[in-house]
Amino acid sequence: MTVGGYPDRNIVLCVGAIMVVAALAFWELLGVIIIAGTLAVVLLPIQRFLTRKINPFISSFLIASLVVLIASSAIGFTIAIFYTHADYISYLIDTILTWFGAIGAAGTPTISQTEMNDWIILQLDTLSAWSTSLVYQAPMILVKILIFLMALMAFLYKSDEIYTELIGVLPGRLSSACVEVSKVAVDTLYAIYVVHIITAIITFLLAVPFFYFLGYDYVLFYATLAALFQLVPILGPSLLMVFLGIYAVSIGDLRSAALIAIIGYPIVCAMPDLLFRPLIMGMRAKLNPLLMWIGFFGGLAVMGLIGFILGPLFIALVAAGYAVLIRELRTAKEQEMMG
Repeated sequence: MTVGGYPDRNIVLCVGAIMVVAALAFWELLGVIIIAGTLAVVLLPIQRFLTRKINPFISSFLIASLVVLIASSAIGFTIAIFYTHADYISYLIDTILTWFGAIGAAGTPTISQTEMNDWIILQLDTLSAWSTSLVYQAPMILVKILIFLMALMAFLYKSDEIYTELIGVLPGRLSSACVEVSKVAVDTLYAIYVVHIITAIITFLLAVPFFYFLGYDYVLFYATLAALFQLVPILGPSLLMVFLGIYAVSIGDLRSAALIAIIGYPIVCAMPDLLFRPLIMGMRAKLNPLLMWIGFFGGLAVMGLIGFILGPLFIALVAAGYAVLIRELRTAKEQEMMG
């Protein structure tokens, strides 16, 4: 039922209330569903391409399964990297601890060996507790993976149909405004997901010649770590550079420490994060890089890790909504002046 060409307000409120109740009921899984929905937006071009050749349901299942497989493989690869180089990492840590102990014994104010050992034991206990909690949470983790798989399939399978239906029932000017805002949302999500991967690849390519020039063994190991750390919000490969800088000082390799500070950090850490990431994002998202950074850090501060995706998206939607509002107000004013 409509009133004056608009849907009945009570019906709208009722449907809105149902959606709010559903969101609250599935609150624990809401983050997984949101990630699936935003990722589906980026993967829709692949879905459209595959549906020309195979059944849409099958193509959505294949894409969703491939995403889960890639994510699981990436996590497994990261664990394998640390596990296979555990002895080498232990050697680096022991070298640093020995150095701290030596300068402490010489009377230089520093962290004592006991304090450092206590701190390491605390971190290991924390890691052990986290690992144990993962074992207990394994059933819930599997449920979330399954929900993610099904939600991603559903979004891929039905997104175009739902979008066409919603746009089709909206009034003309409102429809065009929603199309404009949705295009901004798509571009922003593409920038967020794809640019992160591109930035990690750039970091890897910059890290390989740097660590080779530095003369360190395990060049590919360090370059891979730098790329993996690049995917970690805020910290990035800076943490790796700080660690290697301390190690270089601990073995008296001041040349390497200086190169890490003067070349390694600016090129391997700062350049991909502060130059390439905002530049590539701005090219696709058409949003000021400063606003993108506000979205990243503000989203992380308010919403946690999921804010790394939703923060820039909300900022982009606000900017797009502002542009639409200004255009509509300007049009209304021109019509008023002409009338």
